[in-house]
Amino acid sequence: MRKSGLVTIMMPVLNGELFLPCALDSILAQEYPFFEVVILDNQSTDHTQEICSAYTQRDKRILYVRDTASRISHDATNHLATFITGEFCMVASDDDLWASNFLSTLVGYLQANPNVGLAFSNACYVDVEGNRGTQRLLSTRHLYAQSDSPLANVWCYLWQRRVVPTLFGVYRSEAYLAALPFDTFDDTIADVDNLFLIKLMARTRVHGLDEVLFWYRNKYRGIDPALGVETSVERGWLASWWFDTKHQWRFVRKIDDVLSESPLARGAKAALRVRSYYAFVVKITLLRFRSLLGRLLVRLRLREGAPVKKDVHFKVRSAALRATGYNPLERNNARKQAP
Repeated sequence: MRKSGLVTIMMPVLNGELFLPCALDSILAQEYPFFEVVILDNQSTDHTQEICSAYTQRDKRILYVRDTASRISHDATNHLATFITGEFCMVASDDDLWASNFLSTLVGYLQANPNVGLAFSNACYVDVEGNRGTQRLLSTRHLYAQSDSPLANVWCYLWQRRVVPTLFGVYRSEAYLAALPFDTFDDTIADVDNLFLIKLMARTRVHGLDEVLFWYRNKYRGIDPALGVETSVERGWLASWWFDTKHQWRFVRKIDDVLSESPLARGAKAALRVRSYYAFVVKITLLRFRSLLGRLLVRLRLREGAPVKKDVHFKVRSAALRATGYNPLERNNARKQAP
C-alpha cells in the first residue's frame, strides 16, 4: 500500500551539473514536507554524481540511483516509476524551478478532489541565466477543469498538444501508473509526452490552476549533429517536411491504438479518431507555417519562446556527451531490441 500523503518526485538526470543544484534547492525549499526525491542518473560523465552525493548527505529524503543501463530519456522515466512509494508522484526535470507552495497547493487540490488524477499549475519560462519570464505558458482557455469530462479533455488536447506545464504537475500515483509507459514509436522521441497525456486524459480528470508555481527552463533544445543525428537543416525544407509528416502519421496511428484501449464509450472513440485525423492534416499544413512564424517572432524578441541560438547549456552537455560517444539513435535501437 502506498504511503498516504507522500509525494514521490522522480528526476531522471544525464549530465545535469549546470542546473541540478538549483533544481534540488527549489525542491528542498517546498513548504509541503512529505516527499521523497528519486534521482536516476543515466551514467553521467560530468559532476552529477558528486552533486547528488552531497545532497543525499544533506537530506535523507533524496535517493540517488546510478543506472546500470543506457536508457533514452523516456525509458528512464518509465524505470523511475518502479520506485514510486507515495500516494502522489511527479516528474521533475534537473533544470526547472518550483514555487515553495507548489506541492502544498497541488497536493491539497488532489486531496480535496479525489476524482482528479492530475493537478498542475500555470508556468513561465526561466532562461539559462536564471532570468524568469512574465508570459504565462497557458492562457485560461488552455487550462483544464475538474468538471471537464475525459472526452472533452482529449478532444481539446488533440488540437493544442501543450505538454508544458501540463505534464509537470502532481499525479495521483495510480492514475499515473495506469497511463504508462512513455512509448516511443519511431526513431525520434517526439510526441511521446503528448501520447502519454492523451492516455492519461482518456482515463481520469485533470485540473489546471491559473497560478504561476512552476518555471520551465527555456534552453536551446536542438540536436547536436556531432552526436550522429541528422538535423532538419541538413535534410532541407522538403525532406524535413516529409520526415515530420511520416512521424505525425505514425503518431495518429498510435493515438488510434490508445483510444481503442481506453475506457471511453464507442461513440466518443469514433469522434476522437475523426478529431485526430483532422488535427494531423492541419498539423502538417497550416500549423507548420505557424510554427515557422513563431520562431521568427522569438528571433525578433517579440515573443517569449525556445531560443533559436545555441546557449551554454547546449555547449556544456553536448561536449560531455560527445566525450563518451553518446548516440541517441543507438540507445533507441538498443531499447527496441531489448527482450
